[in-house]
Amino acid sequence: MTITYAIPDLHGCLPELREALTKVDLSDSTASLIFLGDYVDRGPDSLGVLTAVKDFCGAHPTQVVALAGNHERWLLDWIDGDDDSTWLLADTGLVTIKSFLPTEVIEQAVAELAGGSIDTVNATLKREVVARHGELIEWLRERPLHYETETHLYVHAGVDEEAGPMWKAMTPDETFTEKFPPSLGPTSVGKIVVAGHVGVGPLHAKEGRMRCWEPYIDAGHVYLDGRVEDTGVLNVMRYDSVSRTTSFL
Repeated sequence: MTITYAIPDLHGCLPELREALTKVDLSDSTASLIFLGDYVDRGPDSLGVLTAVKDFCGAHPTQVVALAGNHERWLLDWIDGDDDSTWLLADTGLVTIKSFLPTEVIEQAVAELAGGSIDTVNATLKREVVARHGELIEWLRERPLHYETETHLYVHAGVDEEAGPMWKAMTPDETFTEKFPPSLGPTSVGKIVVAGHVGVGPLHAKEGRMRCWEPYIDAGHVYLDGRVEDTGVLNVMRYDSVSRTTSFL
């Protein structure tokens, strides 16, 4: 592959995704694009982002990979778990659920809370989400946790870097999607780790660069999450394996 693009956490921000995709050129069959996960929550259109990512994967099945992030895993845990799950309570303003379901369905479910419990609301909303978006949910279940090339390792959050070359066998699923704090500096995994998950602003702030949301790069890592849902900044990485150069769009 000559060119590899990486797009980090989208969090329901569909216009920013559409703009980013205008800068991704997959006309060369050797080019590829890696989505780093966290498509849902926080922003206004989680369903729109998930659908757009799935459709883009379908349009370029040999060139595009969509990884899972912790927010996708939490959504699936809510769907699969007991009805007393607290995921719904963390959905501020029900912004994520509102992107999946009609207003009247949500209002009716919430009205039931007066005569029932959060368990009842969870059960109703989960049933409706699966009934209306079952194919999308099943696609979400199939998302891989990492992707690697000869030079880079793409992941949502990180890997067990203390495991060195054995990182693939030794890293728990939760580390792939939820690792925190991030590893910094040289890495022993043998490749550059490219991740989202961790907002780059605080990483820059530690080095005296305040209010900076550009990609954070050190000897072993590239962190891309510009917190697009708050800042409007969506950092897209472009790596050219022929010239061995990295640029950002």
